Amino acid sequence: MINENRTDVALGLITPALGERPIKGARVTVWGAAFKPGTNYVRESPALALSEVLQQAGRIATVHDPQAVPTAMVRNPELDYTDDLAASLDGAEVVVLATEWPEYRQADAQASVDRPANPLLVTAAPPSPPEPWRSAGWAVHQLGRPGK
Repeated sequence: MINENRTDVALGLITPALGERPIKGARVTVWGAAFKPGTNYVRESPALALSEVLQQAGRIATVHDPQAVPTAMVRNPELDYTDDLAASLDGAEVVVLATEWPEYRQADAQASVDRPANPLLVTAAPPSPPEPWRSAGWAVHQLGRPGK
């Protein structure tokens, strides 16, 4: 999960990960709105704070969460939301793993590599093993680890 004081660090990882692509209008999918997995608690959600900053900077932020979409919509109605994990990837230029839900750890990297415009995963949650994602063709950038 993105620590409250790590939102700027996560943003600092996303921008260079996008490389030469224009920042304004970039489609960013944020996986995880809940403060922690297994809940729908979003009141102090760093993932939603990050999504809001992304949206204010001209990016199009789409948020997916297994349980917290309804409560997140009340807190941040200006963001885009989806309940469909696979559809959350459609057209994304970067996917940010913000909360450590089992659904994200178990996501099929190979089956989903063709859905985003750019298969780029930025993990701001506790590190998942990047190898399955990289083997499937995703570029992976993790907090505290160099990207490929």
